[in-house]
Amino acid sequence: MLLVVLFVFSPNALRPITSANFLPFLGVVFALTFFIPALSVGMLKMTSTITSFKLEDRKERILPFIFISLYYALAVYMFGYQLGLGQTMVILFGTITAVVVLVTIVTLFYKVSVHSAGMWGVLGSMIAIQHKYPDSLLFWPIIITLLLAGIVNSARLYLSAHSSTQVNLGAFLGFLVCFISVYLFS
Repeated sequence: MLLVVLFVFSPNALRPITSANFLPFLGVVFALTFFIPALSVGMLKMTSTITSFKLEDRKERILPFIFISLYYALAVYMFGYQLGLGQTMVILFGTITAVVVLVTIVTLFYKVSVHSAGMWGVLGSMIAIQHKYPDSLLFWPIIITLLLAGIVNSARLYLSAHSSTQVNLGAFLGFLVCFISVYLFS
């Protein structure tokens, strides 16, 4: 989602990605950040390493989060060092990886909402990019993402998947890490 929004509303932030190479790039991102992690979680379920895809038990979340952290780190390596994408792209993927690693570490001791961390991390990244690239047109995407982040937080609470503290901690970690990293280093 973030890449598509940036491609449409802040293309300067994604240099050297162009309209000619965006779809193949998006396919690789989808494979590394969704498809392969989903297959891994599916394999963990098939081997009874986890009991549910919901990962309700804090201890069952650790192994899938470690795998996801590794896939995201692989994406940072590929995009930054193998494909030579721009600094902003490497920072974005590095920041997302840092959030997943941080959530994994916190999960060793306390359950935190990954959904909340992800949505608020996207919001923090978009706000930082808007500051760094004043020609960006991210005002409405930021407002929509803020509303979606609120809906995600409310859904996690409504479904009793997390407590308000777990949701708020996820939001705080995601937003803070992403905003500061993108703002300072991109």
